[in-house]
Amino acid sequence: MLNRSPRTAGRHAGFSLVELMVAMVLGLIVIGAVIALVLSMMRANNQTIGATRLTQELRATAALMAADLRRSGGVVDPFAAIDTATAGCIRYSYADAEGGNFHAINFRNGAVFLDAGATAADATCNDGTRLSSQQVTITGLTFTRTGRRIDITLAGQLAGNADIRRAFTQTVYVRSISGA
Repeated sequence: MLNRSPRTAGRHAGFSLVELMVAMVLGLIVIGAVIALVLSMMRANNQTIGATRLTQELRATAALMAADLRRSGGVVDPFAAIDTATAGCIRYSYADAEGGNFHAINFRNGAVFLDAGATAADATCNDGTRLSSQQVTITGLTFTRTGRRIDITLAGQLAGNADIRRAFTQTVYVRSISGA
């Protein structure tokens, strides 16, 4: 049997109250820093996901517009009816198009629309079927034409989140334009 002196037993009995409190404060500081880091990473991840989703939505909308613009050229001059007086609108034509030979892509009320009609006057810049997603607010649409080349620039933000903004440009080459 071992006999312990009271002096030795006191040393190995445990931590003092002050030591426990210091350890708890240090532990809380470390846990607080870890929580702050995790929250920061989650916020950054949510912004990255939002920016990616916005870019994909803009790309999909631009792809729909580009696909329709590429079809133009089945008439003598598909851009004879181009509407240059209305910002954010392009009017064009092609033969045997669904809904009529004349189409208009326009931007209004935070969205992009495609309108079609039998005559140039029927394809207006204030009507049509929505092309852009409900989850995106389009803030700008421009068409820059140089000969057969048309640059479509879309700017937008996620609906309800003005912190994430993006712009996307897609170039379209129209098959044939007389005199260009």
